[in-house]
Parts: sequence; C-alpha cells; structure tokens
Amino acid sequence: MIEHMRRLIPFLLAAIAAHAQSISVGAIAGAPLTDVVSNATSVSSLQAVAKSTNVTGGGSLQVSLPKKLRIEVDVLFRPYSFSLASLGASSAVSAHQFRFPVLLQYRLGSGLIRPYVEGGLSFNHLTGISSAFISTVKSGPGQLLHQSDAGVVLGAGVEAKIPALFRVSGEVRYTRDTVAAFSNISNLNQAEVLVGVHF
Repeated sequence: MIEHMRRLIPFLLAAIAAHAQSISVGAIAGAPLTDVVSNATSVSSLQAVAKSTNVTGGGSLQVSLPKKLRIEVDVLFRPYSFSLASLGASSAVSAHQFRFPVLLQYRLGSGLIRPYVEGGLSFNHLTGISSAFISTVKSGPGQLLHQSDAGVVLGAGVEAKIPALFRVSGEVRYTRDTVAAFSNISNLNQAEVLVGVHF
C-alpha cells in the first residue's frame, strides 16, 4: 500500500501545481518532544534507552491554493539512536531517519499574522542502521521489523509575513506511525516543535 501511495504523489503534485496560486521554498528545523523508543522500557529483560534524538530539520515546499488552503511537502532528517541492554550486555544503535510529510494546511483569518491547522501523511525511512546490531538481534524485542513506514500527521501553528521578504512560522506537529521499526520498543507517537522560513 505504501508503494502505491508513493507512486500517486507525483500525479497529485502535478494536479496541485495546475491550480496553484504561488509556490514557495524554505527551510524547517526544530526539536522532537518524544524519543524514538519507549525510554527505559523493560521487555523480557531488555531495556531500551533513547539518546541523541533532539534535533530535526530539512527543506520545505509550499503550494498555495484557493480558499485559504495550502499544500506543504517537507524533507526532514533526524538522528536516530538508542542503546539496548540485556543481561549485562549493551548495544548502541544508530541510524538516520528521513521523513517526507505531505500536508494540507488551512489558514485562519487574514493579515500579516495568521494561525493555521494541518493534516496529512508522512512517509518515513531509516538508513545507516548499525550493521552489528542487525546481525546480533535477529528475533524478539529490539528486532528490526521495518525500515520504511507511513504515518498520520496533525498539527497547528502560526505564521508571520514580513512584507516583500519572507514568512516565518512556528508549529507543533504530531505524527502517529502505522508500524514499529523495532519490535516492542518503538514509540509510534511522535511530537515535535518546528520553526520554518519560506521565501
């Protein structure tokens, strides 16, 4: 299903561009409010402890539509690391998480400062996973289950327009992943605070 949705995205973007009023590009960065694993969770003598997951950032494309609507497509990068400990032995796990949120935004009110709400889907992929970890944990809690998944995204924020220059936005975004990357320990609920600049 995820593969079919990925194939539809270029067609959807082409249809949106045909009705677009303006297109802007920018950068977005922020801080996750949640860890990638359920911190200090013990499952069958296994303990997972998250670390180094306090930053996310990347590029952003916005397409303005009629009726105060807008499409936003982001490419976000987040360091993904945690440690696993079981029966006195520990293993550090590191990876790179890339997320591709596709969001429909609705802007409220008018003027230079405008709140907005948003919702959509996020396509996620893990790369660079520690090879030693994959060869060690082949079954049970902590096992790598999925490197790619999709999630549902909801968010709200406010943007301020600097006339003839750029727009600055701040938002809180929540993502609910559909499948776990690692057995029994992945945190499917993710929240983050993001700040964006668009030209």
